[in-house]
Amino acid sequence: MLKKGVSLVLALLLLLGTAQMAFAAKPAVQTVTISADNVSHRISDTLYGAFIEDINFAVEGGLNANLVRNNSFEYLHGEARILSGWEFDGQYIRKYGNGISDNNPAYIYMPDAKDRTVKNYGFCEYYDYKTYDVNPKSKDAGSMGVKAGEVYTLSLWFKETDTTVNAYLENDKGEKLSDTVTFRVQTAEWAKYTVDLSAAKTEAGMLGLEFGAGDGSFDFVCLYPQKSYGYDADTWKYTSLRQDLFDALSEMHPAFLRFPGGCVAEGDSLENLFNWKDTIGPLESRKQFYNLWRNAELDYNNSFSVGYHEYFQLCEDLGAAPVPILNVGLICQARCGYDETYAKYKSGEMTAEEWEEYLDTIALRPGTEEWDNYVQDILDLIEYANGDVSTEWGAKRAENGHPAPFGLSYIGLGNENWGEVYFRNLQALKAAVNEKYPDITVITSAGPVSSGEQFDKSWEILSKDYADTVVDEHYYQDDWWYLENIDRYTRYDRDGAKVFLGEYAATSRGVGTLQTKSNLKAALSEAAYMTSLEKNGDVVVMASYAPLLAKSDAQQWNINLIWFDAYSVVHTPSYYTQMLFMNNTGTDYIEAELPDGNDGVYQSVTVDPTQEILYIKLVNTTGEDKAFTYNLDGFGKVNYADVLTLSDSRVSACNELGKTTVVPTIKKAEDMETPTVEAAGYSVNILRVVYGGNTKLQGLYKLPKMPETSKYYTPLERVLVIAVPAAAGVFAAGAAAIVYLRRKKKQK
Repeated sequence: MLKKGVSLVLALLLLLGTAQMAFAAKPAVQTVTISADNVSHRISDTLYGAFIEDINFAVEGGLNANLVRNNSFEYLHGEARILSGWEFDGQYIRKYGNGISDNNPAYIYMPDAKDRTVKNYGFCEYYDYKTYDVNPKSKDAGSMGVKAGEVYTLSLWFKETDTTVNAYLENDKGEKLSDTVTFRVQTAEWAKYTVDLSAAKTEAGMLGLEFGAGDGSFDFVCLYPQKSYGYDADTWKYTSLRQDLFDALSEMHPAFLRFPGGCVAEGDSLENLFNWKDTIGPLESRKQFYNLWRNAELDYNNSFSVGYHEYFQLCEDLGAAPVPILNVGLICQARCGYDETYAKYKSGEMTAEEWEEYLDTIALRPGTEEWDNYVQDILDLIEYANGDVSTEWGAKRAENGHPAPFGLSYIGLGNENWGEVYFRNLQALKAAVNEKYPDITVITSAGPVSSGEQFDKSWEILSKDYADTVVDEHYYQDDWWYLENIDRYTRYDRDGAKVFLGEYAATSRGVGTLQTKSNLKAALSEAAYMTSLEKNGDVVVMASYAPLLAKSDAQQWNINLIWFDAYSVVHTPSYYTQMLFMNNTGTDYIEAELPDGNDGVYQSVTVDPTQEILYIKLVNTTGEDKAFTYNLDGFGKVNYADVLTLSDSRVSACNELGKTTVVPTIKKAEDMETPTVEAAGYSVNILRVVYGGNTKLQGLYKLPKMPETSKYYTPLERVLVIAVPAAAGVFAAGAAAIVYLRRKKKQK
């Protein structure tokens, strides 16, 4: 029996070794010809961009460099109406009225403030890691991300105050993280006081304020790291951005930036219908109100410290076209029960009069004074972006730090809208925009789904009456959906309305946990789909992944491009895919086919004839290694060729806080005249060929420095990868020894 067992083990080990040898064997090289004569169509120069919405604390608590939460005391959270973000060690009164600005009337009055301490936690983490389980400790803990050696500018406003204030940064144990700065406050009217705090330690941290004798009234507290992007710059007059998040966005080089939403661009009632005018000018005058992504646990307020002017400035700094999305005087339809109410109306449960009354609760009605005022707001926005300084709103733009026009070419009218009420308002608003600004390209909405009756009806109307617009499609699907719908846009009318894929992302069900679903499997399906966007680059003129940013353990959305905490940033595999495609796509598409038998491998070939660079993208979604040699016909002398690759043997590979497992790599081609791409299983590859007169490699994207990587994702994986082969080796050696000893015994 033992002999049979030993033989079985040896046979299994032999089979394992054979399988490993077969797996390690290089795949047969297949030949593909790329001809310069097969250029098919131009590709939009705004094909790949980015979309930023204040969801997941992407802006408030993220891109916005101000570390103080609820800095104007305007936000009360939940049914208990708790003052979000603050802790007082005694009595205080939240006064309402006669504040710094009529837009922000609340402020704090502390009678007899002697020896009183006030703290602000910053933007906390609410959940246990990678879950939606509330963590009561982190929910009420400092999370400002204080860094040693950094200097922080603290500013706050006082009135009717005569006292001293000690300001400092500390941790949850009360230990100081910075120096303590004491300053005298003596003012009857609202006045701004500013001091600098120098951090000596790196910890999560919070802001502390200690008051001396006397009453005190204060408001609008800000704490900005001086190393934040735009700090003290002329073009960033009022605020600055978190540097590492700006860098992550900048390294993508998006062709456009869609903002500020998303649902945030709409509002969930007519009382808080988004108004861009509330988001410009001095920060203390910007109207704050709750973020509609708040929930029972998350305190989420909009300070609009990053407002419309800052979005325009960000676009300019990124070299991206601004794409503002505005509502059409209609609130978020997903939040107002539109479909359910419409069904009641169509079934006869509601009268026509009741239906119209309902519409007046969710939308402004064309022909009314409120509507006319809203239309003027939209026209004023275009003037703000493009008007000369002699115009009213051009002058306001100059006053806010930017005399030159921003150069707005696109404007979105509607986010995820559909139905009669949308097209009623769209028709009236678009007519007003076209009349005054005929050169502005209008972006319309096809709703929040990828197919179905609602989607088809929207496209029927858009094709008939709005063929001069770009239609914004949104869909979030499982990874397999993108592969099954790879030819989606080949079926679209080439002469009809163009497409803006404004929001999309893939979800890998059952692979990884909440956060780690932003993994290689999802990135591969997105990359494969993006090859089809290039193939249909004459129909799809814009595309942007969503959401862009998410604060770890404070998320409202599972799948996000960039994760961050108070200290660091995580670039997901999807981020790297987007970055590679954005920076390595030509201006013209070339038709080329892979040989038969390559199901699951997707190719796109584009060329920039001006720069003389050829881009060949290969996305291998299978676990089988592939290899392709490219014969280049009609491109002249090849000066340089390399391959950018994003790959891992595990589709579950992902990056997270403190651990990066997969990043792009670059390898120079060995044979530049007929370069070969070794497309490993589960890989995104971009072969770049520089040819002709481009001998200095002009226009060739340079891959930024990548973070250090860890080969193994979890400690358990590390143990298994090392221990299992070792155990198998020991077992095999033991079995071989037993066989040897038994043979020796028989020989005796």
